[in-house]
Amino acid sequence: MTDLTLTIIEPAATIRNDVINLYRAPARIKPSLALLSLLVVLIASACSNTDTFAISGTDTTTVVPYLSGCADTQSCASNPTLAIDDARPAEVSIPSDYNTETLYPLVILLHGFGINGVVQSLYFGLNTRVDTQQFVLVTPDGTMNESGRRYWNATPSCCAGPDEEDQINDVAYIRGLIEKAAANYSIDTSRVGVIGHSNGGFMSLRMACEASDLVTSVVSLAGSTWEDAASCRPAEYPVSVLAMHGNEDSLIPYAGSVMRGFPSATETIARFAGLAGCDISDPSMPENIDVDASIDGAETEILRYSGCAPGVDAELWTMVGSTHVPVPYAVEGMNSVVDWMIRHSRTN
Repeated sequence: MTDLTLTIIEPAATIRNDVINLYRAPARIKPSLALLSLLVVLIASACSNTDTFAISGTDTTTVVPYLSGCADTQSCASNPTLAIDDARPAEVSIPSDYNTETLYPLVILLHGFGINGVVQSLYFGLNTRVDTQQFVLVTPDGTMNESGRRYWNATPSCCAGPDEEDQINDVAYIRGLIEKAAANYSIDTSRVGVIGHSNGGFMSLRMACEASDLVTSVVSLAGSTWEDAASCRPAEYPVSVLAMHGNEDSLIPYAGSVMRGFPSATETIARFAGLAGCDISDPSMPENIDVDASIDGAETEILRYSGCAPGVDAELWTMVGSTHVPVPYAVEGMNSVVDWMIRHSRTN
């Protein structure tokens, strides 16, 4: 069983025979939605204030938010605890050579429906990339529903139940994690990324709508957004958004679903490109890349918008032939995903 752990951590290995993907319909979400997410077999052994500062562009000066933290006062502990938040603790991973003289990008990882942050981190391989790509990773867990399955309250389509007690304010919770991370770790607060899969992808995109003062980049795999575009109010500050979606996804269809209440992958990215001020009339398509290692060749088509706000990008990566749970990932492909997220800075 030790080999299974190593295989999950290294996406380039052949892991289909070692990972059991168990899908079960959620008991308490919009009745027509069968949103399912990855359950991986785990080995048994195994606060601050927001200020603003100005950056000058070619013709205008844009006021952007600035989240202060312990790095500003040089008060970050050299050996910090690896958990934040008392009510809903989240695990934190820092580089093995972590030092308070370096400002690290912050990455918040949001898991899929029914699993947890640790499993999602293993699936994406983010736990090992903390060292190789140098960032601080926070892996929170969603609330557990009455069926014992964890969820994020992202949109009406996914994935809270209909009762009042299910309507957890996860936006406020994740905002709090970002603020506490800045208060406790040497964080570059101009580079705060949120990445999520499925239910976590829905939640990540909601953060782009409602936490743009803190979040600078979002990556959503197999997620979507509100059916009604007006539900995502225009971002106060532009956020870079990367939507990744397999065109053979039968659980959260690439084409969207009117019945289930969420738009297509192309409509989703077009909306966020518009919010970022991009020219949505003529996107480009650069050379394909390899992300899903189970498919021969460079299967992922890139749709890239231009003319966005300074330092902001909006892209759709269509993984041709991929399903809801691509596995394994090409090492360089997942490296590119992480690089995309952590390189976007509010100041570049």
